[in-house]
Amino acid sequence: MSDHAKILDKIKKCLALSSSSNEHEAEAALRQARKLMEAHGIDDLDIQAADAEERRAKSGAKSQPANWETTLAVKIGDAFGCQVIFTSAGFWKTHGEWAFIGCGASPEVAHYAFAVLHRQAKRAREEHIKAKLKRCKVATKTRRADLFSEGWVRSVVRTIAVFAGNEQQSAAIDAFMAKHHPSLRNMKSRDRNDGRNLRDHELNDYAAGSRLGKEAQLNRGVGGAEQSLALGSAE
Repeated sequence: MSDHAKILDKIKKCLALSSSSNEHEAEAALRQARKLMEAHGIDDLDIQAADAEERRAKSGAKSQPANWETTLAVKIGDAFGCQVIFTSAGFWKTHGEWAFIGCGASPEVAHYAFAVLHRQAKRAREEHIKAKLKRCKVATKTRRADLFSEGWVRSVVRTIAVFAGNEQQSAAIDAFMAKHHPSLRNMKSRDRNDGRNLRDHELNDYAAGSRLGKEAQLNRGVGGAEQSLALGSAE
């Protein structure tokens, strides 16, 4: 635990004691909490945000992820009660990152779920390209592979158990976002099939992805939250 985290922990304990039925103990605890906050430049937002954490997973894109990847990240975040944001890669990185922000074990579980399912999605995509699309032009191959991946993801996310959050967790996540990510803007994911009238063979790509998505596997418990990973039978 870092020094900053230790100070936050002390302050939170003092604030908890400030609700004591013992009037003198409560006053002393509140004074101590305020004294620590002033000495270390900590405000109420810091205290509230301390209950939330952030875990990051590597994206397959540098700055504009495809529709299927965005859907996978967002739906996993929703399932585990996390706020999800995308950060574009800087000049020293080759991939952007998905940040999962939540309370308790939720960010870790969401990070794990995304990493495992994203890996399986990419493997299924590569196999579909080799089997069905290897004669296509590069742009057509990528666009039709996106349809396959969208079908795969849509099938997977319907099977993930939804985590039951609460108002306190939501407030902590909001405080964390305000403290650490105050200047966010909306991101538009890349939809290579937007506005197209899909042909039968393209719809078949989507259907193939949807069928294979039902075979995705995710069952290892993380951070004591194994009951939330309701998908598949074995990794």
